[in-house]
Amino acid sequence: MKKKLAIIMTAALLALLAACGTGDIYLHDAPDDPASTQAAEPDPVAAEVTPEPADTLGAPVILNIRNITETYPAPDGSDRIILTFGYDDVNVYLQSDAAAADAINQYLATQDEIYYSGTGNGDGLNGYLEIATDNFALAQDHGAGMNLETSCMRSANVDRADSRIISIRYRTNSYSGGAHGTYFDRAYVFETGSGNRLSFDDLTADPAALEKLVLETMNETLKNDVRYKPIFDYMTSFNSDQNLDDLLKALIRDGSWTLDAEGLTVFSDIYEIGSYADGVVRFTVPYDAMSGILDEALLPPERTADGELRIMRLDDLGSDAIRLTDKVTVTEDGPEFRVYTDGVLYDVSIDSVTYINDDVGFYQTETHWYCSYLSHAGVQVQTMIPEGMPNLMIRYRDAGGDVHSYLITESGLDGTVLLMEESSVVAVG
Repeated sequence: MKKKLAIIMTAALLALLAACGTGDIYLHDAPDDPASTQAAEPDPVAAEVTPEPADTLGAPVILNIRNITETYPAPDGSDRIILTFGYDDVNVYLQSDAAAADAINQYLATQDEIYYSGTGNGDGLNGYLEIATDNFALAQDHGAGMNLETSCMRSANVDRADSRIISIRYRTNSYSGGAHGTYFDRAYVFETGSGNRLSFDDLTADPAALEKLVLETMNETLKNDVRYKPIFDYMTSFNSDQNLDDLLKALIRDGSWTLDAEGLTVFSDIYEIGSYADGVVRFTVPYDAMSGILDEALLPPERTADGELRIMRLDDLGSDAIRLTDKVTVTEDGPEFRVYTDGVLYDVSIDSVTYINDDVGFYQTETHWYCSYLSHAGVQVQTMIPEGMPNLMIRYRDAGGDVHSYLITESGLDGTVLLMEESSVVAVG
């Protein structure tokens, strides 16, 4: 008998019901690709209203992320799938500089092509299709009870996006047979003003000093943080102290560092400085620790104001004017909503999630949309709302940097759309 899940909502959730509203609406230009989920409805108005914090935060930075997945059936004509291959297509919109956005989007499109074709350093679609076909033939010939579904998926994560920096980190997960799959991360950091990708040397006028600080932080973390002790023991069992420094220094390379919300983060590949169970190992140097070394123009803009997240159905009427910055379609046959703020919210993202258990909670499966900040504005969302556990989450940071997570659900009494705090969800039964 399947376990049934019920959602327990506290009475405080009722306070999150949206004030109804309609009125001033704008959207940025939608991509030319007709398959894009960011549809240009309603039409833009002649003049867009500049948000109040623009003097310190600049114009909002928006990233639309669309997943493209292809599946391939077995050559015997059955319905069995032997390969799933996909990637996230990221589109950057900069109201302040269309040329910079075009440069970033062109660079990302090139990375998509490299991933898809396998040019340079990967198997690509054809390579994985060949592996999947060979695995299928092997199983047919020997009757092996092996997992026949080969897969390769690349997902995009927004580490940071604001008027100064856009950091996008791709994770590629693949499985081509054996006990488990493998994965690795690659990061790309762009200067928002120019659209140029930054190298490590571009972060400072003194690269040697920054490298020294990063290495000191990595060594200190390995030796003093109890969470990293197994990794340190693993490394020192095979390497001398000198070799240990060489291994850590090798991580400071393009693609293996990112500027995120906390600071400069350097990360490894799996097996590189730890076991498979250790996964991708990360070391973060906080922004305040890099004072005087990191270029000040790369520090996150100051955040001072706060706001509250609201939601209402698209066809609700009221007196409040709501400026819509974008439209995000998760499922095309679902109802439409307006998610908006009556103040300022930062690092706003819309993510698909799945509930694992009470210990893990919700696991993010896909990011659909990201905005550096919303100021008295919102986004139009179209999605189906499941009867059971919610599967769409909206996250944001407040001025203090704390993350808030809400799920879109409906009232069991009258179908009113609700924003539910993640911490209020409990699975029972």
